[in-house]
Amino acid sequence: MQIRDKKILVAGLGLSGQAAAKLAKSKKACVYVSEIANTKALQKKAKDLRKHGIAVELGRHSASFLKGTDLLIVSPGLKDNSRAIVWAQRYKVPIISEIEFASWFCPAPIIAITGTNGKSTVTTLIGKVLNKAGKRTIICGNIGNPFSGEAARFKSADVVVLEVSSFALRHIKNFRPKVSVILNISQNHLDYHKTMAEYFRAKSKILVNQKKDDFTVLNFDDASIRSLAKKTKAKTVFFSKRKVNLPLAINKCHAAAWLDGNNIKVLWKKKEKITLSKQRLKLKGVHNYQNIMSAILACLTQNADKKKILDAILSFKGLEHRCEYVTTIRGVRFVNDSKATTVDATACALSIFEGRNVVLVCGGYDKGSNFACIRPLIKKKVRCLVVMGKARNKIKKALGDTVDTITAKNLEHAVWLAFKNASSGDCVLLSPMCASFDMFKNFEQRGIIFKKIVRDLRQR
Repeated sequence: MQIRDKKILVAGLGLSGQAAAKLAKSKKACVYVSEIANTKALQKKAKDLRKHGIAVELGRHSASFLKGTDLLIVSPGLKDNSRAIVWAQRYKVPIISEIEFASWFCPAPIIAITGTNGKSTVTTLIGKVLNKAGKRTIICGNIGNPFSGEAARFKSADVVVLEVSSFALRHIKNFRPKVSVILNISQNHLDYHKTMAEYFRAKSKILVNQKKDDFTVLNFDDASIRSLAKKTKAKTVFFSKRKVNLPLAINKCHAAAWLDGNNIKVLWKKKEKITLSKQRLKLKGVHNYQNIMSAILACLTQNADKKKILDAILSFKGLEHRCEYVTTIRGVRFVNDSKATTVDATACALSIFEGRNVVLVCGGYDKGSNFACIRPLIKKKVRCLVVMGKARNKIKKALGDTVDTITAKNLEHAVWLAFKNASSGDCVLLSPMCASFDMFKNFEQRGIIFKKIVRDLRQR
């Protein structure tokens, strides 16, 4: 795509915005960045971009700055009522996301992963498997490494493994992954998308531009996701919790993965390719078995060797802040699941535990979630609930009558209350069901602080 001498406006000065601006500048465009906030951290970033010859305004989206724009690149999370988007729509300026922009300069095949939960785990796992199989992979996207920032490294022989969010997919035009993966779609980001239908449409755009020589890996157990097989030209590959749910007759490429008792089984081109005992895996829980199945299928589309696939999967311990064991104090285990920013993610975490021995620490910034839908699992798995953050009263109203519920002032107070109400053999689980923005910069900071609080608790 020729953008030389075009005026490119980037709205938003987050990681992806910075990367997109620098990529556009490297392609000889006239680059402007507009950011509604104005903090010391942003001022430092603006200073760096100006050194590269990029114009930056902070604290507003001004009409004079937007004037004459040929293309608007929007950062993830920028809402439709943003002045930059409203202005661009009024003057018929094309609006694209950062992943769309970066894909214009990517000669390598893209494996794109989306879903409400499990994206980072699957993205990382696919990257590790393909690296083990001898392929040069670039892992990027919503996982914290912007797609645009890797553009200088792209070679046609590479494989780009890209985590993509609903925010990024909303503004794609021609973005076409060689392999798309949709893990699951459950209630999330309704503070942004407003309805589940809108959220689903954004997620499903991942496969809209795929062709008949591409692949899409879909969760067969979700009827809405399964129905997308009828709307794509790509070869469809399914994974499922049960083979009985998986009629291979509808599978265009005769490939699938499913749980069969204590094993994961994978069929590829009508032949059983892999049988893997769940007992050998470091990752536990049905949701993780689904993550593993989707990763195997995605890697088989790249002709990865069976032995290399198994070696990488069997050595994979999972990611930080995803059901991460911290320590045990006086018989009480502490587990950090700070990445669980949705109700469904917390449900997945709770499903791993046997019996009713969890003291659950939850709460934070509410994204419009329905906390009541987890009531049956709370009754079955949780013996005490500690709520915190802006969503604490909403969670208490939805779940407080199912189990003993305590309100905490902050995370440190929540950990202390949880430990005080736990008995030997219990697990104190931080699995918030909420975003972190009311108390922390991000879920990583929340998880790091939780681990520090727990380790300090040992010294008391």
